[in-house]
Amino acid sequence: MEPLIIFMAAAEFAVRLYVLRGVWRLPLKNGEGFFLAQRVGPGFYQGAGAPLLRRYRISLLVPVFLDAPLALWFIAGHRYTPLFFQQIIAVVATFVVYNVIATHFNYRAVALVAPEENPPATIQISMEPRRLRDHTNFAVEAVIALTVGLAIALLAWNASLPTHHGVRRIVVLTIWILYLQLGLLLLKGVFVRWRMTLPARRTEDFRRWRSTWLSYHLKLFDAIRVLSALVLASTVPLRLYVPVTRPSIIIIGSVWVVILAVYIYYVARENRRMRAVEREIKPIELVKEFPRRPVPEGRFLAGGLLYFNRDNPGVLVRSAQGIAINLARPTAYLWPAYFIGMATLMIWMVR
Repeated sequence: MEPLIIFMAAAEFAVRLYVLRGVWRLPLKNGEGFFLAQRVGPGFYQGAGAPLLRRYRISLLVPVFLDAPLALWFIAGHRYTPLFFQQIIAVVATFVVYNVIATHFNYRAVALVAPEENPPATIQISMEPRRLRDHTNFAVEAVIALTVGLAIALLAWNASLPTHHGVRRIVVLTIWILYLQLGLLLLKGVFVRWRMTLPARRTEDFRRWRSTWLSYHLKLFDAIRVLSALVLASTVPLRLYVPVTRPSIIIIGSVWVVILAVYIYYVARENRRMRAVEREIKPIELVKEFPRRPVPEGRFLAGGLLYFNRDNPGVLVRSAQGIAINLARPTAYLWPAYFIGMATLMIWMVR
């Protein structure tokens, strides 16, 4: 099975490189009159914009190289299954980190643009309830619950099997996937509850684009959840009941390849749909409808990277240096705790 697992891990890494290729060109996507979503003046990229663009692109490489030592260690130790699931986590983290990086550098560009180039405008606050259950596909949840529940039931039924059946490894794998499922659900909640302002003009166009953008990301997260659940559901019976023979490996391997191919096709299709809506609505033209977001009042720490204000409901707020984390919000501690737990689980899984 090793060649198949290596292929799947390589495919996940290829997805990360494909995303990197897209965000690398993002600042200039709408021409030299923009840096990301911020209008800039003539000569911006020959002046203050040149070092900003360089720092932006250097920051994009950090998620790619940050986990490289761990991935190389897995490869050197022939631990290809942990490598596969580590790359799944890396794919999700890449999408999230790139969104944060884009927001951060967009605010950095705002600080470099003269006020007259970004005149005030009128906006509205969306009062639409932001509830996760309104963006939940119950068919997807049923598939995940059924497959994961079946895997756990098989493990419980065969808990007394000798260790050479691989029960212990499957238990570790099951815990890992359950932890991944938890993280993706938390991430969906963050995207659903993301505060949204509306322009006074072309409001419905903006709503449509924002709805498409949100739907794409939520479907991406659900696709990863289904993919990991199906891998678990196919791995458990393979390790417990199917003799390790060439025909069985070919059959199971073919099933995994089909699952991965369907996943890649599905994500690519949803991405094309979102791009089609973007080409029709041209959301970048709506930027001029939004006023410049001010730097909020409160205490900034660590050079503007951290912020403290109990009266500000935002977790990520604008600072003079880009974005800052509001330490007064409990949610600011949730994700560090989750990733610390993930690192701990990874170490335990490898050992």
